[in-house]
Amino acid sequence: MRRTWAGCGCGSRPRPGRRRRRAPRGVAPAAEEGVDPAPATGFRRPFPSSAAVLVSSVSDQLRWARFHLGGDGLARRMQEPTVELHGSTLGDAVGLGWFLRDVDGVRTVGHGGSTNGQFANLLLVPERDFAVVTVSNAGPDSGLEFNQAVLRWALEHYLGVVEHDPEPLPYDPQRAQEIIGHYENEFMTLIIDTDSDTMTVECQIKPEIRTASERELPPDLPLAGLGLLPGSGDEYIVTGGGLIGQRGFLTRDADGAIIGADLAGRLYNRAPTLAE
Repeated sequence: MRRTWAGCGCGSRPRPGRRRRRAPRGVAPAAEEGVDPAPATGFRRPFPSSAAVLVSSVSDQLRWARFHLGGDGLARRMQEPTVELHGSTLGDAVGLGWFLRDVDGVRTVGHGGSTNGQFANLLLVPERDFAVVTVSNAGPDSGLEFNQAVLRWALEHYLGVVEHDPEPLPYDPQRAQEIIGHYENEFMTLIIDTDSDTMTVECQIKPEIRTASERELPPDLPLAGLGLLPGSGDEYIVTGGGLIGQRGFLTRDADGAIIGADLAGRLYNRAPTLAE
């Protein structure tokens, strides 16, 4: 079978083989209607975290994909499941450095990441000798939506593999009242709310984190719809915005009370209300 490579990039990116490289820049949304988007700032060298230590091009990532598709037994073993996941868009299981997911009956192997205004995804389909890379630089969430659309288009048009999101249940006001609230981790707050017709989710960086940061942080993600999925009733899916299709699940204590929410592989603990 002929090996297929596909790459799609949006925005500047460094080119391999040159000593002097331009730093890639993300794009932040315009502050006012009719104003052009501005480059996202706040990057420092050396980069401050492992999330941005490696700077690569689409060509770099496709060479990395070629290694893993045609690699030896060790590369293949990295694509074997080590821990199963549930209710997660990241995958059905975790390999070594890879998220493993079955799409339309076909195993995919992938990993993605982001930093301020920049988003990247690398996806392999080992049994079809196929790889696709997509990168974008439109924040706060347009780049996420763009990359997911490109990945799905590539799978369908090159391989005939079609990904379908599960259909959420009809809005249940009683369940919504049980779930709405603030969920937090060290850096972020998830606000799950209802407008009496649907549930919504909003992702915010904590104000104290923004205040303490020495560099500009990404804008908060805009409000999006949220729907519960069939089954236990504790899994959900984002139904709009850049996080569309992202799945998560609720965590309960021994008494059945909701104490946490997971989204994109991150756990948010439920914050007590003023009444509590």
